[in-house]
Amino acid sequence: MSLFAAFAAFDITPAIGMDIPGGFSPRPGTGVSMPLQARAAAFENLGSSLIIIGVDAVSLNFDTANAIKAEISAATGLAPRRIAIVASHTHSGGPANAVLGTDANPAYLAELVAGAAKAGITAWRQRQPATLATGSHDCPGWAFNRRWLGKDGKHHTNPGKCNPDMLHPAGPADPEVAVIAVRDQKGNLLGMIANFACHSTVISQGEFSPDYCGYWEKQLQARYGQSAILVFLNGACGDINQIDFSVNSKRESGPEHAEKMAAALADAADNALAGKSFDPDPVLSWAGADVAITYRPLSSEQLAADRALVSSDAPWNAAKWQARDRLLLAEEISGRWSIPCPVDVYGIGSTAIAAAPWQPFCAFGLELKAIAPKRVMVAMLANGNIGYVPTPEAFLGGGYEPTHCRGSRHTPDTGDIISQASQQLLKIVLK
Repeated sequence: MSLFAAFAAFDITPAIGMDIPGGFSPRPGTGVSMPLQARAAAFENLGSSLIIIGVDAVSLNFDTANAIKAEISAATGLAPRRIAIVASHTHSGGPANAVLGTDANPAYLAELVAGAAKAGITAWRQRQPATLATGSHDCPGWAFNRRWLGKDGKHHTNPGKCNPDMLHPAGPADPEVAVIAVRDQKGNLLGMIANFACHSTVISQGEFSPDYCGYWEKQLQARYGQSAILVFLNGACGDINQIDFSVNSKRESGPEHAEKMAAALADAADNALAGKSFDPDPVLSWAGADVAITYRPLSSEQLAADRALVSSDAPWNAAKWQARDRLLLAEEISGRWSIPCPVDVYGIGSTAIAAAPWQPFCAFGLELKAIAPKRVMVAMLANGNIGYVPTPEAFLGGGYEPTHCRGSRHTPDTGDIISQASQQLLKIVLK
């Protein structure tokens, strides 16, 4: 037996009263529906090592992700690029990143960095002889494309249920649940890495919550023991959420829906592993590259209009928050036209995790999976955050996601650049 592995988790729940990002305006947390966690999986085999960390956060900027990596690297000796930091994109998390009207909280960021680093270091130090299995199974009916083509020829985000002015979804969805499961020598489940593509917007109350992935971990623990940990990697869900806009008969939000969704995802994970043998000697690998991506230019006319709107007495609606965000984006860019974007692929047994700091539309995820069906997890918001990455067609169609602000700041070719780099790296890891 060559594989050594372990899982660990650390609480990163903010203090009550801290802001919950993910909406247009700040939303103070009124309580804790379910604790937020940083969950880590550590692997070592024949001198090759990886640490994969899932963080209950809407997103993490590059400085935060790199700070977590630096602490873990210093304590473990692993190269930072062999450590993945992936945000779950929960819209009920703490103030971990600046999102529209909500700014990051420095005090919380310090706690998050310390907690995520501790999870990774603890998992590394607790690694033990283990076996591993991978698989995937479809779980349809729980994630849907939230952009619809209207009769006006434009794309509309969250258009309302059974809207007579809508024709059909403007893009695909991805029902696949992919899992990597790890057992100890006695056959006990230590944990899973799981991948599913859906916005974490099922829980929209004013309390902190990891959203449906937290309920999924509860299902895992009910089935395999309280010590089992679920490291969740959200997939290519930039245009995907849990709402079926074609029917009026369902309410797809709240704890009851999260429980049902989690049970279905847990069933799919069990089916993915049914009959699979657990390997004591899986290959661990990594390949990475930095690619240049370009900012969309901000015109002086647009910025002048934004300044006028922000300084006006107009109510703080979506347009005003977005105007504020563009002004902050202009400060952030500060004359730069491009940035290096890290693209990484982590190989664990017969599955590769394609990780990048994008929030890609589903079509990009399906494109990556097509080169090696059922063997690729697409981990979005990994190792940083560059915002939404719509398809070139979506930029033409319009809607919320391509709206120019800090959450959607790069040129329409960005998705193709990251996808092509990921495909080349996947070929290296999956050879």
